[in-house]
Amino acid sequence: MAEILMGLTANHKRALAVVLLAGGLAGAQQVSRDVHRAQREQRHLCADLEHKGPGKQKAAKVAVDKVFFRRLLEILKICVPRLLSKEAGLIAFQGGLLLSRTWLTDYISRIEARAGRHLISQNFPQFGRLLALFAAVAVPAACVNSGLKYMQKRIQIAFMRRLTHMLHEQYCNNRAYYAASTLGGLTNADQRITEDVEKFAFTISELYSYTFKPLLDVIVFTRSLSRVMGYRGQLGLYLYYMATATMLRALSPPLALMTSQEAGLSGAFRTAHQRLVAHSEEIAYNDPPAGAAEQMILNQHLYRLLRHAKLSAFQRFIQQVFDGYFVKYFASVVALMVYAAPIYFKDPKTRGSRDDITQDYIRSMRLLSNTSRGVGDLVLVYKRLTGLAGHTSRVAELLEQVQRLSSGDPTAVHRELYLRNLSSGTLKLDGDIPEPKRLPGDIIKFKRVALSSPDGTPLVRDLTFDVPIGSSILIMGPNGSGKSSLFRVLAGLWPLQGGEITVPGLGSMFYLSQRPYLVSGSLRDQLLYPQPPRAVWAAATPAMRAAFMHLPGAQLAGDELEEKLCDCLEAVELEYLLGRGAGWDQVQNWEETLSGGEKQRLAMARLLFHRPQYAILDECTSAVSADGEAALYRACKAAGITMLSIGHRPALRQFHNVIIHFEGTQSGQGWHLERIKHDL
Repeated sequence: MAEILMGLTANHKRALAVVLLAGGLAGAQQVSRDVHRAQREQRHLCADLEHKGPGKQKAAKVAVDKVFFRRLLEILKICVPRLLSKEAGLIAFQGGLLLSRTWLTDYISRIEARAGRHLISQNFPQFGRLLALFAAVAVPAACVNSGLKYMQKRIQIAFMRRLTHMLHEQYCNNRAYYAASTLGGLTNADQRITEDVEKFAFTISELYSYTFKPLLDVIVFTRSLSRVMGYRGQLGLYLYYMATATMLRALSPPLALMTSQEAGLSGAFRTAHQRLVAHSEEIAYNDPPAGAAEQMILNQHLYRLLRHAKLSAFQRFIQQVFDGYFVKYFASVVALMVYAAPIYFKDPKTRGSRDDITQDYIRSMRLLSNTSRGVGDLVLVYKRLTGLAGHTSRVAELLEQVQRLSSGDPTAVHRELYLRNLSSGTLKLDGDIPEPKRLPGDIIKFKRVALSSPDGTPLVRDLTFDVPIGSSILIMGPNGSGKSSLFRVLAGLWPLQGGEITVPGLGSMFYLSQRPYLVSGSLRDQLLYPQPPRAVWAAATPAMRAAFMHLPGAQLAGDELEEKLCDCLEAVELEYLLGRGAGWDQVQNWEETLSGGEKQRLAMARLLFHRPQYAILDECTSAVSADGEAALYRACKAAGITMLSIGHRPALRQFHNVIIHFEGTQSGQGWHLERIKHDL
């Protein structure tokens, strides 16, 4: 190739240069168009992720700006709460290891230079001693290198622990988890708390090493190089890197936005699979063709995620071509020029001996290589910063949303989210409906309560009745008439639209739904819930246990606790469960092991164990036979529990004193009351 070029005439060389230049410009324009086309397609793929519902604010732009640094500082205050905290100690130790590594690299470069000098001069005894010294210094160097990776992982774990503990504390407070998942206060909360926090912790811990170490290398190696080539010679290298950094920053694709978009698409794909698992039975009933429809839905999410990843990979490929050429290869050319220029322009008589030049060359090339690598890492820090900006944006939004959902008045938060989900965006209250009020009291009371469906259709107006202790009430009516809505309003899950509700204090009411919740743990833990499972309880601190000391499971122990648990299990005719496994300590996948009726009876055993003043029962025995249902309600009545129930079977009348009929019509008040007279 070189011979062919040398054989060309001057005109041919000029023509070849013009062709190459024109081809290069045309290729650059085509690459630019392809990159812009890829970015437009990515925005289209993520369009529904940025969809705004009623009351939702526009998503903030993801970039390395003042907002990013403010959010990053707020997150770091959580990760490193105090100057003398464990996390601060880990960071300081990591800094010490980085200093040690830089010093060892400088020292090893001196050993290599001296060894090269003695090898050229054939001074083998001195060369052997330097090799032994090199082998000895390599031991702490290897320990330091491994220690840096170990400390980076420790910092990542420490940051994850701080952030996740903070999120758990707020996410499980004031029913923020319900507002996030059911009321739509936060999308993909599970992914953000797990994956996004982990990615942020990894990126920030990695950024520390890739920023602090290169900066140290540049400072230390610049000083060492000044003894050989002075500071003036190195100035040209640094000016080149400054110009390169400016150019690469301008050519960089929106990495922060791409990172955030990819995380959003991954969350949507995960949610699609979770929906299939959660509704598998309903889908299976209509399969075929429901299975094929779900396959198409899943494949669409997969296509969007993979297509976005492919477009991102293309943009990163173009960027890495420029990064590799200007930061790595052409930078080496500039570094060699910087070293060779002073020697070239120096008088040959003053250049020194061959041994001196060899020693200076080996050491300078080692230091220049490390300096160039350090400056290159600093130049490419913007790539890591933009990636960190995407993770910071998602984690900061998670913290902000969870804090908003968990702080302040939960009723106001739930009302805001409930209104956002309404098709009309407002609650339509016709007539003379009083303002909503929730009051504390000794018994449950409803006074002129109004209920509407999510589309604003009125269901019940002026609902007024009391639930005195010992007087159970049954609510009956067609589907969609507002029965379960009333219980959600009573529990504070949905906002009270109008009227007045009086509720008793903590521990006075116990809710059972049609689909009982079975905690992950032993058979004993099923009855003790909402007290944490025994394995969790044993590891809890006294401060953590304080919130559960009013529960009977925390007050009883030993034989007394076992006897009461057995009585409750016998009352619901589930005593045979003790013989299936290792008694109370058996741990099974209760959701799959038990039938629907067994799950509901086990939930009733939990109710009997806690024995509250009021039991709020939302069709909690629908999967139990009529005889079994009567036995369960009879046990509740014998335990002195006042029931506010939703049911359809006429046999339930004998266990209640009043029936509230929800009519399911828009005319009148939508309800009427029937008092039951029982034969003595």
